[in-house]
Amino acid sequence: MDIINGVRELCKGENGFVNMFDKAKSGGKLGQLTDGDREADLFETLLYGSARETLVEMINDAYNFKQYAVEAHGLLVEDGLDAMDAKRALEIFFIAFGFPGYRTMGAQETIVDESGNSKTVYEGEVKNGKPHGCGSRNFYYEGKWSALDECVWIDGIMIGYDYAKELEFDAFEDQKIGFVINDRFVGNIRIIASDGEEFDDGGTKFTV
Repeated sequence: MDIINGVRELCKGENGFVNMFDKAKSGGKLGQLTDGDREADLFETLLYGSARETLVEMINDAYNFKQYAVEAHGLLVEDGLDAMDAKRALEIFFIAFGFPGYRTMGAQETIVDESGNSKTVYEGEVKNGKPHGCGSRNFYYEGKWSALDECVWIDGIMIGYDYAKELEFDAFEDQKIGFVINDRFVGNIRIIASDGEEFDDGGTKFTV
């Protein structure tokens, strides 16, 4: 299994993403999933080393992820990685969880789910009949578009950098940007209103 799919495999299950940060529960598993790929060690340095706290801060303020990446890179180097390996450790995280500029899309499929007056249309990567990987999901109510998520799905559940749109009062289209764990935003959500106003809406923070 390649490193990106290995990271996503670790995140399966209700507590998978949280457990990934717990060395007692997940330490060494990525290496097993990737047949000893050395990049598993790079990623574990990010999860369990000096950059860990900065990574958590980044998750809770994902819209500003680039500024945290600079700090995390320096801490990874302090932990003994060279500059290129430190960069790669961060890239693995950004690709696995669909950060802007790092979203990669494989073969795409469409999944349509209808219930009463509601319909969702998912377009993106699929595994075992469920959204798995990068994709987008549009919501419709009574035939009218009402919302959008562009994110990473892991075994049918959103976990990653989410760019969302939501129609309010049939007139105002707000954008919401942040990190989602188990289908819910965590930390600060950057909201861009229809009039261009930008502000942060704080939610429950992700902690490890």
